[in-house]
Amino acid sequence: MTFDAPPVHVFDVEAHRGGAGLWPENTLEAFGRALALGVTTLELDVHLTAEDDVVVHHDPTVADARRIRELTRADLPPTMPLLRQVAALLDERGADPVRVNLEVKYDALDASGLTTREAFVERVVDALRIDGLVPRTSIQCFDWGVLDRVGDAEPGLARNLLVSPKYLRDTEGAPSPWFDGLPVADDFIATAAQQGFTAISPIHGSPFRSGVADPGYTPFTTAALVEAAHAAGLAVVPYVVDDPPTMRHLVGLGADGLITNRPDLLREVLASEGRDLPAPFPG
Repeated sequence: MTFDAPPVHVFDVEAHRGGAGLWPENTLEAFGRALALGVTTLELDVHLTAEDDVVVHHDPTVADARRIRELTRADLPPTMPLLRQVAALLDERGADPVRVNLEVKYDALDASGLTTREAFVERVVDALRIDGLVPRTSIQCFDWGVLDRVGDAEPGLARNLLVSPKYLRDTEGAPSPWFDGLPVADDFIATAAQQGFTAISPIHGSPFRSGVADPGYTPFTTAALVEAAHAAGLAVVPYVVDDPPTMRHLVGLGADGLITNRPDLLREVLASEGRDLPAPFPG
């Protein structure tokens, strides 16, 4: 089976953790409801268990603070799905056009007790191959080294750089640990393009929860950033955008998509702008 990307004219509606503002995040319930609503992409986070199962969850720990990496699948809550269950859901719904944007939750500041970049990428790529997800998946991460290793392990995977100012800052005069030794230029867009990344997913601005309507709002995703990324051949998909005024602002700047907890509101904004909407895949 082959999976085609959504038509170019369809704005990328990415349901963050399945639509965390609407349903229990990173669950099969959320992903199923997002498909029924109509999104182009399911955005999700993954960790590895002690037995190298790839599970969908945001934090590295469960509710009692135990690390997922130290637990078996049987130790985890039944609502925490395996990546392969998400693949099965897409297949059951016949949602061939819907993509997966998978964040590898590697933490360059606290990698102890987790795993190496190489091992994390190897296990995730193996899982994507087994379930036939490679053609429809992008890997996103704040860590440049993870994305570099993804490119080496599986060139067929799209690579999206998550970025905000705090991940670009030096640490006590040293390069950011998120660069993994890569010489990232002040113009990080140029370096991302040189690395062969597919897209950048910048934070839209701060404070990100209130958005452009806040008098104290400072944008990070600007018209100049979007223009520079497009000129470098990179798509721009800002995160996490939940209020309609900021959604409308970023659509107007030429963003290619948005990662949002409220895909329902983003669909309303796009409809009001006369944009085509992604098809629903109900159960």
